[in-house]
Amino acid sequence: MLGVLSLLPVVTGAPQGPRFSWDTLPVFFHSSNSSGPYTDEAIQMIASKFAMVTIEKFQGPCGYGPNASPACHQEDIILAELKKVKLANPNVSTIFYYNSVLDFPQYQLHARMLEDPNLTLHNAEGQIVNMSGGGHTCDVFDFGNPTTRQLFIETCANLTRTGYVDGCFVDRSVDGTPTDSGNDTVPSGRRYNLTNATTEAYFRGHIQVLKDLQAAVGDGPVVANHAYGPPHDLMVPGDVSFAMDEFFSAGEESIQTLMLAAQNGRGIQAHGKGSQDDLATFLIGAGYRAYYGMGGWSGNGDVTSHWMPAFDEPLGAPHGPASKSADGVYSRKFGVNVTVTFDTKTNKGTITNWGNFPSPPPTAPPSPPPPVHPTAQCPTVASNCAYQDDDVGTSPGPAWTDCCAQCAAKRGCVRWTWREENAPEFCHLHGSNSKHAVVAGAICGTVSS
Repeated sequence: MLGVLSLLPVVTGAPQGPRFSWDTLPVFFHSSNSSGPYTDEAIQMIASKFAMVTIEKFQGPCGYGPNASPACHQEDIILAELKKVKLANPNVSTIFYYNSVLDFPQYQLHARMLEDPNLTLHNAEGQIVNMSGGGHTCDVFDFGNPTTRQLFIETCANLTRTGYVDGCFVDRSVDGTPTDSGNDTVPSGRRYNLTNATTEAYFRGHIQVLKDLQAAVGDGPVVANHAYGPPHDLMVPGDVSFAMDEFFSAGEESIQTLMLAAQNGRGIQAHGKGSQDDLATFLIGAGYRAYYGMGGWSGNGDVTSHWMPAFDEPLGAPHGPASKSADGVYSRKFGVNVTVTFDTKTNKGTITNWGNFPSPPPTAPPSPPPPVHPTAQCPTVASNCAYQDDDVGTSPGPAWTDCCAQCAAKRGCVRWTWREENAPEFCHLHGSNSKHAVVAGAICGTVSS
């Protein structure tokens, strides 16, 4: 068992799922304050405005950089912020962040992993597998080992027993894993030189640990990143209660992702940008327990970037599923007089009688994407695109050219994505099995061979 959390006493209170209503837009908060604790004013805004609140791994100055170690007590740091939210509003569903692949050094769980080398993943030569992300090079949880699975589950379950945490956000739940083949239903351990037996045991164990985690927290939310359910992945209905689409953007692909989650009886968090096109996409595809969010994963404690006045406006329940015309235009009605449309050919949406969005000029062409130019190092560069899956690392980089250079220097990296919303890890690096996606505002490219 993990040691008793050092910061807070255990209190009674069963984990609870988030409240859901169409009275206003269902919204969630997912971020962190890398400079330290949130102010009382920020906590009050978070607690009063959002139904679901997740505090990220970057909370506090110890979560990012060379000083990260188990001495940071990241579990306690995140718990302290969630406690303040829960005390301000007991109805908020409070959610702890950890990663299901990367054993981040700032967590106390990492100290337990160091005690027994058999808890971490090894390749065919018996070497510990290392993967990059979140500003760190990390070992990997070996979920083929039942003891590793139990330790991972206890980290979240112990936090829910404090009464201040309802559930956990589990990053890299189905993608970005050491068995990632570019298809989230097929294991392949070639990239990290895993044996076939290790690959299969890890792949099945990764699914099992998420399923067992949900059972351990009962009604509390387990938000499994990108686990929308079959046929996208093997997380069948009932395995976990929520998914997240962290690359949500205006377009048919995001609409279908929302619909797939609803089809599999799964709540979903859609992390977007707050534009009318983005929100129209969400409203077209959203089902029961779909929540919208925006803003960076980390910052200096400013909460206002996660909120817009439209979120307070009356919405009303949908009249039914969206309909789609023969020319690719979706439409859907909400409440008394809210009407939403989305044109899949232009990726433009409209929302009337909600949000006070300006009507676009009927003949105005869409704004061109920011100019990007291929370089000798990166001969293919484009705007409004991203690569997903087959992750080989993340890193800071204020410009897309930084991602290009970092990918060229990274073994196994052939494709990269730059996205402002990924700050401080602007650059996401990918291997050859990654998949291309349309993502507004992102820039992606390949490196020369």
